[in-house]
Amino acid sequence: MKISKIASLAGIVLLVGAFIWWQQTFGLDFDYIKCLAVSDGACRLSGIGKMFGGAGYNPVIFWIGLICLVAGYVLKKFKIL
Repeated sequence: MKISKIASLAGIVLLVGAFIWWQQTFGLDFDYIKCLAVSDGACRLSGIGKMFGGAGYNPVIFWIGLICLVAGYVLKKFKIL
């Protein structure tokens, strides 16, 4: 399997995982959709979930997934690896 496909697949899996984690933290309140990518202001309130044994949402997984997806696209586009 080519690295470009692996990177793209990893990116998709991570982005879906980030969305599920975001949804578990904020529900389907799309007022907080920006919290998928940032962790300032009202998005920091997700840390409250830690008090109840959960993990507050952290956008790092979203960014890693996005980077993997873009890297996979670039590698395929320019036929690298």
